Amino acid sequence: MGYTRYWQRTKKSITQNFVDEVNKIITDSRSKGITIRNGLGEGEPTVTLNKIAFNGDGARDLDHETCYFDNEETGFAFCKTARKPYDYTVRNVLKAAEKLGIITNVSSDGENEHIVSDTDYLNGKW
Repeated sequence: MGYTRYWQRTKKSITQNFVDEVNKIITDSRSKGITIRNGLGEGEPTVTLNKIAFNGDGARDLDHETCYFDNEETGFAFCKTARKPYDYTVRNVLKAAEKLGIITNVSSDGENEHIVSDTDYLNGKW
């Protein structure tokens, strides 16, 4: 099943405020039972002033495509999450980025859904 989030990356650089917001969102996601990894679905997410990259947990097939921001790329971007639990994190990171002017024109294939933990997803309760 596909599900994609879309946005337009502006020329505004990643700020410390955005880094702090992303770290808070990752902490919030984890408190809800959602595992967040780096762009490859392993280890820890990358959250720096130069690059932000994260995904779901690849070891449990909870990853899909990397949600990625850097200070070099602008223009149209997207992240296919297949409605896996880390979509909650992607959605909230995009909200923060939009609020800070780092991205515009945020959209998706459908409505935002309730939070799905890794456990609920794996047990088919979503």
